[in-house]
Amino acid sequence: MNSLYDLDPRWRKLLSPNNFLGGLTVNEFVEELSKDHSLRGADGTAETTFEKLNPKPYIRTFESILKELNVLSEQSSSRKAQLVEQVSAQELEHAENVVQLSQELKKTMYNYEKLDSQLTNVTQVVSPLGEKLEVAIRRKKAYIKSVELISHYNAFYTTGESKFLEDLRSSPNFQKKTQAALLVKNLLLLARKVETSSIPRTVETASNIEKYSEILETDLLESFNNAYRVNNFSQLNEIALILNHFNGGVNVIQSFINQHEYFIDTAQIDLDAGNQILLEEEFKGELVDSDKHGVIYEKTMVAHLSDIETVIKNESKVVKRVFENRALLVMQKFMQRIFAQKVEGRVDLLLSTAGSLSSLAYVRMLHALYSLLGQFTKDLADFFKLQEIDRDGILSTTVEQSFTELFSKYLYDKSRYFDIEKRSLESILIEKTTNFNITHDKDIRSRSLSGKLNNNLDSGFGLHEIGSSSKNKFVQLNNFFKSRIDRERLTFGRNNSLRSSNPPSSDNSQTDSKASQNEEDGFSLQEADEMLKCVVESIGRIMELVPNMSGTYIYEILEVMLTGIVGSYVETALEVAYSRAVRMDSSKPPQLELSFMKYISLSTEILSLTSASVKAVFLPLLSNTPSMKKQTIEMTNNQIRRCELLINIILEEVTRIFLNKFSTSLAKQKKKDFFPKSQELLDHDTLPAVEVVNVLNSLHTQAALYLKAKNLEAFLSKIGNGLYDLLIAHYGKFQVSSTGGIIVTKDIIGYQTAIEDWRIPALYDKFTVLRELANLFTVQPDLLDSLTKEGHLADVNKDIISNYISHREDFNHENFMGSVRLNLRQYT
Repeated sequence: MNSLYDLDPRWRKLLSPNNFLGGLTVNEFVEELSKDHSLRGADGTAETTFEKLNPKPYIRTFESILKELNVLSEQSSSRKAQLVEQVSAQELEHAENVVQLSQELKKTMYNYEKLDSQLTNVTQVVSPLGEKLEVAIRRKKAYIKSVELISHYNAFYTTGESKFLEDLRSSPNFQKKTQAALLVKNLLLLARKVETSSIPRTVETASNIEKYSEILETDLLESFNNAYRVNNFSQLNEIALILNHFNGGVNVIQSFINQHEYFIDTAQIDLDAGNQILLEEEFKGELVDSDKHGVIYEKTMVAHLSDIETVIKNESKVVKRVFENRALLVMQKFMQRIFAQKVEGRVDLLLSTAGSLSSLAYVRMLHALYSLLGQFTKDLADFFKLQEIDRDGILSTTVEQSFTELFSKYLYDKSRYFDIEKRSLESILIEKTTNFNITHDKDIRSRSLSGKLNNNLDSGFGLHEIGSSSKNKFVQLNNFFKSRIDRERLTFGRNNSLRSSNPPSSDNSQTDSKASQNEEDGFSLQEADEMLKCVVESIGRIMELVPNMSGTYIYEILEVMLTGIVGSYVETALEVAYSRAVRMDSSKPPQLELSFMKYISLSTEILSLTSASVKAVFLPLLSNTPSMKKQTIEMTNNQIRRCELLINIILEEVTRIFLNKFSTSLAKQKKKDFFPKSQELLDHDTLPAVEVVNVLNSLHTQAALYLKAKNLEAFLSKIGNGLYDLLIAHYGKFQVSSTGGIIVTKDIIGYQTAIEDWRIPALYDKFTVLRELANLFTVQPDLLDSLTKEGHLADVNKDIISNYISHREDFNHENFMGSVRLNLRQYT
């Protein structure tokens, strides 16, 4: 507790420099001082309220605190001044030390540079001496070796042999054999250098040394082969290293490869040297079958490559163990020998055998071998990557290069792959279309439809066809297809002439039925789909075999496809349809047969399938060649557009024939049909109406089978509009009584009912107009004016209305004329 004049010792301790405030903040310190005076009095007892308000303890305490703080401040200021003086003194002393050390450092650097200069001078003097010493040492060693070589050379020169070398060569010690090989190698070099015709003995000596070197190498090679036969790998390794020192190991490597059992097996050699390969009949059938797709592999070739792969993997371990650092070179030569002796010959035979079957068999075999050997090469490359023998992928590159060189002659030489591929596809498309072309030869021989289209195009109607360059190519392809088809036609004609000498005994109706059925079987969406699959198969081969030329080749394949499928198949079918259409006789009583329109329906579907194939297959592959992509689109669109124009010509011809049929039926209309003398005729439709309605129903039933959607609607609309025009003119020719007007209305209702089944609103509206025109024959004269100004008749030509009214039975009666004039005056 603080007294009135002295500060409590515990607070005094907190006001010392070493423990100022004891870690308390100023606020906390003040609160602690105040708390002491607010809780208890001087005697330690609780204070009264008045005592709590006594300020003296606070004042005295804070005065004492302030006094202590002033003393502490003075002490701190005095201490600070002393420290400043000490710091100044220390700084001055430090500066003096720095100056002194700087001088010493300069002296040291000077001494270092002087020493370095002296050392450099010494080095310049000593270095040449060191080099001279090294040269001298090398010369000494070379001298010693030269003396040794000369002594051995002298032995051969004097006696024709060297006992020392022979002892080294025949020693079982590996190091001595190596020493012998190196000595003989150098001795042989020396002998060749000193050999001269002026000293005959030197020539003989060189010959003796060469013979001895051959004996040494032959002996080592024989030992190598013996060790190889018994799988003595340690000895193989020693001999390989000796011969590597002797001449780089060239002969031992070649001997190893030549003596390999895989290359000297008699049975295997006979198989590899065979001049033909017998293919299984089932396999040959798959090769030549254009309706089967997918890569097929020859079984013996698959097994052969599997055996080769096993041999290579096993032999690589032996080579690595025997030849060590030279193992990579050995495996390179081994792989080259494998491709040259074990692969290339068999590939040639397989391709030759397949080529004798057909072009399709050849390209399929080539693709299968390319795919098979490509996987074989990849498997080996992957294996070599896992082996330490293949540094930097050199061995993998060697295998891939051998693969590339093997197939380059098939893909890029004179008999290029693509020429055969293109010829194969042309043959397939011709084969698949020839039967249909020959069967319908009489229908298509004149090419009337194409001629008519060309006349229209020359006259400026329709579109301009393909550009000159593309058109020339199509002409060439079409001529090619035509010549092939003509040859097939001659063969077909000869066969038919042979059959005609022994005609079948069946009745004509059955024969005609079967012939008709066979004709339709030759043209189908399934057949076109098979042709497109063959095209896609060809493109797949092109993309894998010659991807760098794929753009140009794919475009040429497109030309073949469009010529074969569209030009030789679809257009032929349309020619057949047109030929049968023009042969229809509209004057004969039976209904017109439209079964030939099946060709139009199927042609439309085939064109749609072809277009979809171009979009899905060709265009994505040509995305990197915009110019060819544009030409592809243009060529395809022009071919399809040409077929559309051909179809339009056929439908126009069919429309013309039906309108002639209607005209023929309407020509049977009798004048009395609409001017009956009795009411009996009201219960019957007229003969022309019955015939026309029957034709309309038959037409709709048949057309709906062969035409779809917009095509059907356009075709029926054209016929319906033509019939409407015929009927408008037809009923304007006859005198019609009031009873006859009812008959006219009944006939028109029959037409209207038949047309309504077509579900074409525009036609229904037109025949409604026709029905309202019929009312002009039956209404009272005073209602004619209002009738012509209401409904559909308000838009009908007034001349037509006047013509119909003029053919009323009562047109010339005075009552009729008076009534009409009165209505006219009221109207005006």
